[in-house]
Amino acid sequence: MKSVTSVPPEWVDASLRHGVRKTFAPDRSLRLGLFWPYSRTPIPSALVASRNPDVMEPANHVRLARAAEQAGLDFVLLPDGYASGSDDASEIGFQDPSTHGVIWALPLLLATQRMGVLSTIHTTFVHPVQIARFGGHLDHLSGGRWGWNVVAGNRPVEARLFGFDDVPDHDMRYDMADEVVQVVDKLWTNPRAIDHDGRYFHVHGRMRGPRPQSRPLLVSAASSARGRSFAAAHCDYLFASITKPADMSEIMADIAGKATALGKPTPPVLLFATAHIREEPGAAAHEWDEMQASLHPSAQKVWAAQLSKATHGGKLTRDYPVLLGTPEEVAAQILTLQDQTGLSGLVLRMPLWAPGEAVMLGRVLQVLERAGRWRPPHERHYAW
Repeated sequence: MKSVTSVPPEWVDASLRHGVRKTFAPDRSLRLGLFWPYSRTPIPSALVASRNPDVMEPANHVRLARAAEQAGLDFVLLPDGYASGSDDASEIGFQDPSTHGVIWALPLLLATQRMGVLSTIHTTFVHPVQIARFGGHLDHLSGGRWGWNVVAGNRPVEARLFGFDDVPDHDMRYDMADEVVQVVDKLWTNPRAIDHDGRYFHVHGRMRGPRPQSRPLLVSAASSARGRSFAAAHCDYLFASITKPADMSEIMADIAGKATALGKPTPPVLLFATAHIREEPGAAAHEWDEMQASLHPSAQKVWAAQLSKATHGGKLTRDYPVLLGTPEEVAAQILTLQDQTGLSGLVLRMPLWAPGEAVMLGRVLQVLERAGRWRPPHERHYAW
């Protein structure tokens, strides 16, 4: 029988005594987050899966979270999905089994003290009262370090899992998401009963506490024009996937225009990127080539289709950007990328995710600090 991992009492004690409530403070320092490993391998490769820890073992996540916080990362983003779209993908440990964006946030929050944790929750499939309850409790237990990655959902395989014939129309999904956020905000800010009669939701009554002391950070990775309108109206960050540096200028101009029209501050844009770092020159590129050669053909098609829906322009020409090299080389690539695009930060995917990989990211951050582009979180009061 598989042993059950116990939770050391110091996880809870340390977090609740010393947790830092994070506030949003825009500045010129890059923000760096980690796209959390939610399955054994983030790319459809049995080879990569064999080199990674057991994704269902909580202790592996705790060790990585503590290493990420020690390295200086500002936050981690927990992705989530509900349905497995490919038997081949499941067989190699890609996307199935996977962690739950809400439930697995808890051990990470209790094992750390200052790093933010963002949970992915789909507005098409989860009722706003449930989202408000999740958020209230995670904000309370973390001392104000939890945030919500708002996803409208676009996968028919997930819609069928929830009993729908298909996902709603694209714009309707964002209309629903608009209303979900409105209801959640009402429940978070009103200690008394609310009366909401909307197009999609009817919510009447008083939600049990706790409620967040201040509004949690909301982020979105929307890639469409309608999705960016949603992000401009509700979110503090926009995460972007692009195929070339010029895409970023278009995204930033669009989100700035939409935010200005709404009288809102422009959300900073953080770019998704893959990072693989090694001490020896050439080693990271060599290992990356091995990983790419090992991709499972049919599972790769599922993956590519999902990525294309989340990429600016709806067309993924290649996995961009991929940062490979020594800590000094990867830092130089980040500096070039920032100069080319004006990005405010990065959300980094790591194909291998043992704690030592986070230590390597910390080495990159040290180089960025010497270059004057990044400041350690404690110098920014651990702000988002």
